Amino acid sequence: MYCTQCGTKLIEQQLDGRLRPVCPACGHVSYKQLKVGAGVLVERDSALLLVRRGPASTAFPGTWNLPAGYCEADEPPPIAAAREAAEETGLQVQAGRLADVYYFDDDPRGNGLLLVYEAEVMGGELRSDSWNPETTAAGFYPPDRLPEPLCGGGHDRAIEAWRRQTLDRWQPGAAPRYCPHCTHPLEEHLAFDRPRPVCPICGFVHFRDPKVGVSVLVERDGQVLLVQRAIEPGLGQWCLPAGFVEWDEAPEAAAARECAEETGLIVANLELLEAAHYTQDFRGPGINLIYRARVAGGTLRPGDDAAVACWFSPPGLPPQAMIAFHSHYVTLECWRQR
Repeated sequence: MYCTQCGTKLIEQQLDGRLRPVCPACGHVSYKQLKVGAGVLVERDSALLLVRRGPASTAFPGTWNLPAGYCEADEPPPIAAAREAAEETGLQVQAGRLADVYYFDDDPRGNGLLLVYEAEVMGGELRSDSWNPETTAAGFYPPDRLPEPLCGGGHDRAIEAWRRQTLDRWQPGAAPRYCPHCTHPLEEHLAFDRPRPVCPICGFVHFRDPKVGVSVLVERDGQVLLVQRAIEPGLGQWCLPAGFVEWDEAPEAAAARECAEETGLIVANLELLEAAHYTQDFRGPGINLIYRARVAGGTLRPGDDAAVACWFSPPGLPPQAMIAFHSHYVTLECWRQR
């Protein structure tokens, strides 16, 4: 590698706690940056739009992925996602709500983030990708008949999250089947811009609400408290003490209760750090409120959903593959760096 400022060959030097390419002539430091990709979730009749990568692709050849690509430096991610969808499928789409963000480190072109947006088809015609050298096929696939293999780089996790969420909508009991006001069978109709269970007799509309969960970052002497899960999701993996909020319970009270149930410790001085949206849980999408807290009493012992509870120093944190939930990994990584 050579310096982009003066052309001198770079050398590796210890800087900010790690080796970085540095120019010995002008002192310019080359910082590696995460690549930023953007993709779209496009549904048609409960089927997902996917494209197959060509055999000559430099990464993940022959696999299936969302319409997606890298963002240009002057291009907002939603615009990049819509552009890539048009180039790869022939469909004109409009990117809407940000569904999720996926960190990936399995792409030979470099580590990065995949931003996935819900999108709506506005025009165009779906075409087989003989006209696009990067892809060889495009089509809509239902959640129980997804093509294989799925692409890495965050695509597999995004597609799996969509599959679970869609199958959850299909399961009996996932949504009410009878009107709570007149007991007439509910029917799926367009209501407030999306399909919802609607009563054709009295007009009742069922709105599916996101689950509300709480997680607690408990610190003591430069260490953080984690529990090893005894149940799914994340059986055997590590996470912050966490659980769902009862309908008549304040989130702070739920956070303190869940921490006590899973670790035996009483916490105080709860401070809200973040509200993170998640879609990967098979029990349904939701909002996770993450609090910081200090120990005020109790004795450390695992309980409830936890098989083990113990303290971890920053260098001793479990690897990403052993962290049960993405939002917990992000929180722990921020804590470790801080």
